[in-house]
Amino acid sequence: MSSGISTTKKSAMAYNAKAASSVGWGDRIPCGLIGQYPNLGQAPDSELFALAVESFQEDNRLDADGKLGRGTWSAMLKLYDKVEDGEPFWTVNDRRMTVWLDDEVESVNFDQKGGLDLHRFGHFSSRKGIKPHLIVVHWGGLDPHHCYRIFSSPDRQVSSHAGCGLSPDGKPTIYQYLDLHHKSWHAGWVNSYSVGIDICQQPELKWKDRYLKKGYEIEDMVNDTGRGAKKVLTLDPRVAAASREAVKSLCAVLDIPFEFPRGKDGQAKSGSVYHGVVDKDYLINGFSGVIGHHHIKSGKWDCACWWETLFGE
Repeated sequence: MSSGISTTKKSAMAYNAKAASSVGWGDRIPCGLIGQYPNLGQAPDSELFALAVESFQEDNRLDADGKLGRGTWSAMLKLYDKVEDGEPFWTVNDRRMTVWLDDEVESVNFDQKGGLDLHRFGHFSSRKGIKPHLIVVHWGGLDPHHCYRIFSSPDRQVSSHAGCGLSPDGKPTIYQYLDLHHKSWHAGWVNSYSVGIDICQQPELKWKDRYLKKGYEIEDMVNDTGRGAKKVLTLDPRVAAASREAVKSLCAVLDIPFEFPRGKDGQAKSGSVYHGVVDKDYLINGFSGVIGHHHIKSGKWDCACWWETLFGE
């Protein structure tokens, strides 16, 4: 490092070297932004990169310190990576990542009109640079808004990244509650390695009358998975559609295989879907794909009974 570099620039260079991972913008700076500020294509720990960040900050009336933190990153994305509200997307580290969804399924992000934002309640933490390689499927709440109210309660230190179910007007909808960059508190040790989503419909028969009165398309079914109650409610086809589209689009955005635990111990690449608890070390180091809460903990059975409905094809 040149002795001619000021202490301020050295500080910015050291900060940017760490922030590329901790803030999450490393290798993800929009091409249009680099076209406007070419030195943003340099190494994050270089003086030229810090000077380019400083130029952007000056041009946009931000504190010009050359450090690419979350505030500057958000401003960059709003100007150079804009995704319109009418397009479906997942938010990953403040960046709207467009996805394809079935035409019947809608998505509502936490920063959109009608969105359900959990960030202000603080029930999440940092992944500390760990990239998620698992999607964990739960059930939670009677519907997405009820699930959100549960997560926002100060008495419950729990959260999930999204809730899938019916909107107040009965449309299959994916509600993103938290930025995928954060670690939500949904399943204990697996949180650091995963994204958690909740299917917002309950399986117990005691809820049948309530759901029928609200127009849900449900009936009784036999649960032959060996996990949970022997008789449960079927999953409303619209809720199933929203949940399936959420999982598939998350796999696409996060580069996670659309695969499930299979075989006699959940560690096979083919064969029947496994509904037992999968070895922890295998889930951390040997598998990347989609699991249910029942694959993690013996006392949980979400969402074994609906697995065939969701992913049978």
